[in-house]
Amino acid sequence: MVPLCQYIALLLLAISCLASTLYSQEDQVYVQIVYMARSRETAASHVETLASVLGSEVAAKKAIIYEYTRTLNGFAAKLTADQTNALLKHPEVLKILPGGIQKGDFYTP
Repeated sequence: MVPLCQYIALLLLAISCLASTLYSQEDQVYVQIVYMARSRETAASHVETLASVLGSEVAAKKAIIYEYTRTLNGFAAKLTADQTNALLKHPEVLKILPGGIQKGDFYTP
């Protein structure tokens, strides 16, 4: 008779294998900094531009975590790789750079 702990270990292994196949890297969300051309209505243009990729203004407002409006025009948002690539095709978007603190970066509050 096989001990119960071996059944549990086998079940956990099967679940983790299934979860890794269902969770693809394309679904991972990363903070991206989106630099845009100047606009008269900066904040509104950020939401409008991102909504064109995400499908709604509500989704765009949820994804945007910071807006740059004083020295440059842009925003930081949580985006997947596919969303980032689609946003790069938007005529108002000049450049997209990875945001957030990367391993080895220096940051002081």
